[in-house]
Amino acid sequence: MLQEGLKAPQLGVFNFRSFLNLGMILTESEKAKALRSVILDIVIDTLNQKIGGSTKYINQRDEDFLVAIMREPIYRKEFTNALNLYLDMGNYKYSMYTDKIYEAIFHENSKEYKQILQLEEKENPRDTMYSEVLKLIASFEIGIADEMKKKFELLQRKLTPKELDELIVEFSNNRFWIPQIEDVRTKMACRDYGFRNIIHERLKPYINSLNTEDYNRFLGEKSKTLIERVMEDEQLLDVFKRLKDR
Repeated sequence: MLQEGLKAPQLGVFNFRSFLNLGMILTESEKAKALRSVILDIVIDTLNQKIGGSTKYINQRDEDFLVAIMREPIYRKEFTNALNLYLDMGNYKYSMYTDKIYEAIFHENSKEYKQILQLEEKENPRDTMYSEVLKLIASFEIGIADEMKKKFELLQRKLTPKELDELIVEFSNNRFWIPQIEDVRTKMACRDYGFRNIIHERLKPYINSLNTEDYNRFLGEKSKTLIERVMEDEQLLDVFKRLKDR
């Protein structure tokens, strides 16, 4: 063994990032897949220890999450206002039609999503969603709000639940949304499987290997907890508090 080592022209030691990058480069190798799996297990175990045994909020380590979650209440308000003004239905319409948007985008309602991620009753599902998912939900909410207003003005009355159901189906089937929905489903399926060891049964066909960019976004040097990002900027902290208190 010593003689074999002496034959080597140069020896080096890989740091963790180099080790990970090597595994990601060898995409067609079965050994590389095994290497990535072992590395990810180590990373998740370490991360679990640091954040109290749960990766449910690993989505918040992405630098884009803060912007998405700060804007979310604004778009959400437009949608709930539209439901109030243009839909002839009781107060349970707010949760019901939130679920219909979730189902259109990632095939799960709020209750199913919370069960899969093992969230407590008081935990907000959107606090655990990736920034791309939040942005697409926001796009759906304000888009449907606009369509409801147009329909209301055309009919000169509030919409019935059946009419809104048909509007949402038509809106969701617009070819404009196809690549965006496919992208979000893929990101949710892959990241939750890779980082949270969670499988969304209805998104199984979208599961694929995590890429280097995702590792860097959620586990690399650019990743930070939400509180770390907010605490870096006092003005941002004040804005964030006001938004979250709404």
